[in-house]
Amino acid sequence: MKTLKLIFALLALIFIVNCTSSKQMTAYTGDFKFEAIEFDVKDSNIKDLLITHMNDTKFKKGQSIKESTFHKERKRIVKLIRENNNPDFSIDKISFEIDTTLSKNKFSVKTIVLK
Repeated sequence: MKTLKLIFALLALIFIVNCTSSKQMTAYTGDFKFEAIEFDVKDSNIKDLLITHMNDTKFKKGQSIKESTFHKERKRIVKLIRENNNPDFSIDKISFEIDTTLSKNKFSVKTIVLK
């Protein structure tokens, strides 16, 4: 019985080591590059404003995915809306969806702006 437990423990250890090997982990890592942006905005005035100023986005084609870029883009959008549409607009009304299924190592961003 002890031998059976020892064999089982050894097999479990081998399985765990194989599942956590660095070779397997690298299959899921990679540098994703920005490809496209889209807007999900219910307010047509805000959507038009964002499209008009789309060239000012902090996302640049080929740029790596970075959390800081999302913070900068959110601040840019808030400032734009406050200056042109609604001075009381809140930053928590902006969120992003990231799609990495676009193509290999590329991502797109959907900017969502709530009313």
